[in-house]
Amino acid sequence: MPTKTIGCLLVGVFIAIWFGHVENQAVADNRCYLENGGSAESFFVSEDVPVGSVIGVLKINGDPSENGNIQLTLKESDSPVSILSGTKELTLTKLVDKEGISGPSSVYVNVICERKHTGDPNYAIPVSIRVTDANDNAPIFVNSPYVLNISEVTVVGTRVLQGIKAIDADQLGPFSTVHYTVLSGPHSDYFVFVNGLEGTLVLRKALDFETLSNFTISIRAQDQGNPPQYSDTVIFVNIIDADDQNPKFYDERYSTTLPDIAAKGTKLRVFPREIAAYDQDLGINANIFYTLNPDTQESRYFDLDRVSGSITIKRAIPEDDFLQPATMVIRATQFDNSDRYALATLTISRPGTSLRELQFLQDHYQAGVLENVPLDSVLMTVITNKPKDKRLKYWLSNYTDVFSVTVNGDITLKKTLDYETMDNYIFYVYATDSFMNTSAFINITVLNVNDWDPRFRYPQYEFFVPDISLSELLPGTVIGKVEAADGDRGDRVSLALRGPESRLFTIEDSGDIVLGDLSDLSISTAHLVAVATDTGIPPRQASVPVIIHLPDTMIKAAGRTSANSYTVVIIFGVILGVLSLVIVALIVHIQKSKRPKVGPPATFDVRSKFEGFKHANSIYDEKRLVGVGTKMQNPLFNPKEETTDSLYTATVKTTRMFPGTTATNGRGKIGGPVQQVVPRNRHKFPAPAPPQVPQAGAGAGRSPAGSSTTTTTATPSPVNRFSRTPHWPNEAIPKRVKKLSWDDRNSCAHMTREIDPSVSVTPVEDNRRDNHLTVYF
Repeated sequence: MPTKTIGCLLVGVFIAIWFGHVENQAVADNRCYLENGGSAESFFVSEDVPVGSVIGVLKINGDPSENGNIQLTLKESDSPVSILSGTKELTLTKLVDKEGISGPSSVYVNVICERKHTGDPNYAIPVSIRVTDANDNAPIFVNSPYVLNISEVTVVGTRVLQGIKAIDADQLGPFSTVHYTVLSGPHSDYFVFVNGLEGTLVLRKALDFETLSNFTISIRAQDQGNPPQYSDTVIFVNIIDADDQNPKFYDERYSTTLPDIAAKGTKLRVFPREIAAYDQDLGINANIFYTLNPDTQESRYFDLDRVSGSITIKRAIPEDDFLQPATMVIRATQFDNSDRYALATLTISRPGTSLRELQFLQDHYQAGVLENVPLDSVLMTVITNKPKDKRLKYWLSNYTDVFSVTVNGDITLKKTLDYETMDNYIFYVYATDSFMNTSAFINITVLNVNDWDPRFRYPQYEFFVPDISLSELLPGTVIGKVEAADGDRGDRVSLALRGPESRLFTIEDSGDIVLGDLSDLSISTAHLVAVATDTGIPPRQASVPVIIHLPDTMIKAAGRTSANSYTVVIIFGVILGVLSLVIVALIVHIQKSKRPKVGPPATFDVRSKFEGFKHANSIYDEKRLVGVGTKMQNPLFNPKEETTDSLYTATVKTTRMFPGTTATNGRGKIGGPVQQVVPRNRHKFPAPAPPQVPQAGAGAGRSPAGSSTTTTTATPSPVNRFSRTPHWPNEAIPKRVKKLSWDDRNSCAHMTREIDPSVSVTPVEDNRRDNHLTVYF
């Protein structure tokens, strides 16, 4: 191969190697270039993005971290965006606003990219940030609120208001497209918008100044956002009165009676009131003039004042005229519009004619009605002097929604009465027979009825007493309050507590629940019932449960107080018990010391005394006495030995006893009379002679008059040889011997002294001789 060719090849290879090296160096150092090969970046951000949000990531080759190979900064210092340190992220530092009001509507910045560890110049990368619209503005009405003055005769369908407009500051599109509506509410049915996208208001319902003179409606403007934004405003509507109503007489029929002397110029008295009419167009209230129908013959006698409506006699009236009532027509006409008029009738008659003047029997009717009277009830009946006239018609002046009058004059109830709302109704009732009118005054008073139960504010009350010292919870401390009221006007409510624990608390009429005596407190939760009673007739009641929670410290303190009280009661009871035992022991001891001593046996002869015994004790019969006709032995001795010992005498005393009672002799119950055996006195002094036993048939066994005592003596002893009257010396009577007398009433009068103070009764001297026997034992 020639040398020249080889040289060319070597030069070519060298050039290729150099270009390849240069190209490799260019490919390897592509830092700060955009990844998509572009020269600028652009981002979109919504205007409602909050501050601090990341709005985009820069697509730049290289690593901007702390140990990376590039560094990113912003050229502008007051930009609303910034680059997060060590990242490629752009964040929002200020608010943006598409409308440019609260922030910029677009942002342009330059990002400076620096290659680390090289001396290459910095690269500037333009970044464009576009702000997109958000529905952040509500429509705003222009020149609101609105006022609409409209005539009452405006035709339905007329466009009455076209200046309604609302502006939305959002970007053109759905966020700024406004839709109009009339909000629901009172009188909203009078107007409507022709089209929701157009603010033109149309009348859709007829107006009437006499019924409704002014009102307001609310309208709304709303955009198409999601969620939508809206704003509201009002329209003040003033209705202008128009002459669309005829005049109206206060009464449709009038009547008058000619005086006895119908002189010229005499003014006639008209019933039920003076002739008068008014314009029903209250806003216009046109002046009215009055005229008589000139076509009747009777009108030539009278003159009707055009302004006041008073009627006078114009010329003398012949006596043969008006023998029958005559009716004339009165016309009331507006001055400004003769087409607007009203008619009424005037009946003129002479007194004493066959046609009597129509009148109510009373000028004033009054009634009191209970508020709970049922509907359709007859409250009163108004009667005229022509009750059988079938032409009679009645009507009321007002309150026709509450009352009505029938063809018979009965005033009935149409609407329920309420004393608390209205307690008195005053109106007129009118009657007409087509010729004459009359009226009467009605006064209906509503009487109150207790138709409301007391009501508590809450269905249940629950109170918690704080855990504080007992010294702070003194009786009278308020721990809670209940509230009760009554719907009847004038009624007062009184409160009371019920329940087992109600003694621990009291309640005042104001509703305050206060602590009472807590000495008997033993529970931590008190269940009460609060009862409210009104002052109506009859009174009504209502009740609610009341729960009161008490702290444990109060329970313990009350328990200690109660325990101390119980201790005192127990000690007092023990003392009373001991005293009772002592008294019982004393009574037993006294009874034992008074028990009689039993002496030797004694036998009694009751054969001759049986008849006297029966008379002395009528509650016993013969069958009660054993051994009649024989010797009755003392059961304490041997029944086989008949005792005739003259050393012992005995007296048997029988006493009247109530049926069913028994007497005791110290050894058990005995069904018959009391028997006592007394030992004969063995002292050396004369013994008393036994009394003579009456013979049978000579009144044996009979007591003296007025006495219920029968005396029986055993067989006389031969030892008794004295025939004189016995006398017992006081010194011979032992101190323990007591006196038992069937005639205590008389014997007490003869007692002169008491020998032994330890006994209650001691025999004393008695020189009287009688048939009353005294037993000593």
